[in-house]
Amino acid sequence: MKGSRIADAANVLKPLHPDILLLQEVRDYAACSRLGDAIQPGAYHVAICSAFKEPFQSGLGRQQVAILSRFNAQAAWSERWKSVSGIDPPRGFAFAWFKIHDADIGVYSLHLKSNLITGGNREAETAKNIRKREVAVDQLMAHVRDMIGAKVPMINRLIIGGDFNTNQDQPMFALEKTLSILTNEGFQNAFEGLPLSQRVTHPANHGYPDATFDYLFGKNFKIGKTFATPTDVSDHWPVTCDFEIE
Repeated sequence: MKGSRIADAANVLKPLHPDILLLQEVRDYAACSRLGDAIQPGAYHVAICSAFKEPFQSGLGRQQVAILSRFNAQAAWSERWKSVSGIDPPRGFAFAWFKIHDADIGVYSLHLKSNLITGGNREAETAKNIRKREVAVDQLMAHVRDMIGAKVPMINRLIIGGDFNTNQDQPMFALEKTLSILTNEGFQNAFEGLPLSQRVTHPANHGYPDATFDYLFGKNFKIGKTFATPTDVSDHWPVTCDFEIE
């Protein structure tokens, strides 16, 4: 993020008064820190920013995932997705554990495979992109069960958010399981029950229709008001949700 981009992003985020920020397509830790200070100087801690390397690139990839918060994290880390049977999802996830009002909360930020196709058979490449998202979310649920559930069981409230690059509205995603994997594991989609007009996060462009590509999911929370904020700063609009501790 360049300085002007950071200032523009901060102007969008500042009125939302976020306690926790889940970021995707951020450059690095320094950019996250500058964004936090631009929103409110000294208010935000960078709990974690990934440092993923992308294949065939030197240095770090340009699309990292991160978590910023007004609260200090108890622990935080990031992990790359693993290749499964030749399916190799890009990037990975960031995770942070917060203790807020005596509640132990685990938060994940992720950015799943896009729908970009640069060559080859379009139908086959679309299926491959879908499978990469499904494989990534399967790994995420394994982390929830085998790492958090088994080794840090006091973390009994979870939030998962980010750019999922899929939805249940468009025919091209009709058979995709990415979102249903989460709901089948007891996660509640914060946009659940809202019509598309109230949950557009990726406005129509280049022949593509309005879409919901960005989501927040919660487990063991009361889900409050959820909305996307229109902006020209990014082609994805930020999603805001009140997660209430019951």
